[in-house]
Amino acid sequence: MVFNRIYSTLMFVSLLLLQSGCSSISKQECEIGDWYSIGVNDGKAGADSQQYRKYQKECASHGFQADYPRYQQGYEQGLVFYCDFAHGEALGRSGSSYNTVCSGKLEPQFRLGYERGNRWYQAKSTVDHLQYELDQRLRQIQQHRDVIYSNNQRLVREQSPEIRAQLLYRNDHLSAELEQLNTEVGRLQVQLYQAEQAFSQLEQQQQRQR
Repeated sequence: MVFNRIYSTLMFVSLLLLQSGCSSISKQECEIGDWYSIGVNDGKAGADSQQYRKYQKECASHGFQADYPRYQQGYEQGLVFYCDFAHGEALGRSGSSYNTVCSGKLEPQFRLGYERGNRWYQAKSTVDHLQYELDQRLRQIQQHRDVIYSNNQRLVREQSPEIRAQLLYRNDHLSAELEQLNTEVGRLQVQLYQAEQAFSQLEQQQQRQR
């Protein structure tokens, strides 16, 4: 399981590195004009083929002409490497939107991988969200208890009836909120347990399918 998580993380990082490296083109690349390799790299990164229009514009500003047929040929070859189950799953686990660059015969395995990865992402997100909400409630409970304790310490020393009444009223209000918060904590603990169980079962299922 640990290996699978590391694999998915590395796959996602590699996708990000590839995608970040294809956002622009240098004057030297325009001059060399290896459009087939540029297309292959963009295809492998799962970049949109419309990226070519940006290259075309940038190279024109340097006085060079882009070669679309060669770029497209390389791009389609690169997509063969990108549009597979593993890349689809890595994209799904990242929480990113579905990448529509894979079509025709290249799409089925990529889509299956994405859907599987997205199921993992949704289940993990549910666990993380519930854990965050639970932590927030527990933090609020501790803060309320601290304020009540501080107010009680003041009540021991306070002589003013008016201030004592204010402190007592404040403690009653906080106690009522504490009761509500404790109810919410119980609900969230049940939901978190159920979400963790569902996530664990999904991970085990996906691990068996590898």
